[in-house]
Amino acid sequence: MNLCSLPDDRRAMLRELEDACVISRARLISRVMTNIFDEELRPFGLVSSQHTLLGSIMRMGVATRAEIGRANCLDRSTLTRNLKLMLDAGWIEEVPDKVQGRQRPLRLSKAGEDLLFSSMPAWRAGQERASKLLGQAGLSAIKTVADDIPRD
Repeated sequence: MNLCSLPDDRRAMLRELEDACVISRARLISRVMTNIFDEELRPFGLVSSQHTLLGSIMRMGVATRAEIGRANCLDRSTLTRNLKLMLDAGWIEEVPDKVQGRQRPLRLSKAGEDLLFSSMPAWRAGQERASKLLGQAGLSAIKTVADDIPRD
């Protein structure tokens, strides 16, 4: 179908979608940032989502899967898939003495802690590349928006 053959109202809607769509722009930024950090972290066998979770779990100390999911705004299936890979790799571990019912809290293993800190130079390289791309105004805007997102 040729765009010129679209009725005026549909062409206007398409222009609105192209000019104002928040989700398409947010997803574009997310994909570009993810690619930058994934490239930097690849030598460590990590992807950016795993690095983020390592840092989050390290800060939390011992946390349930639900707490980790809420802190990172992740849905259950995405979180479960990532945590399974990290458990299988030995980067995180269940804390047997903290088990309560069906809750099996997690923490970073020694290997996970070592990986998190040894990969920091790569993360910093990703930060530098992302900062150059976004500029100070972009960085500030992203930080402000992210800091204002409620996390239960």
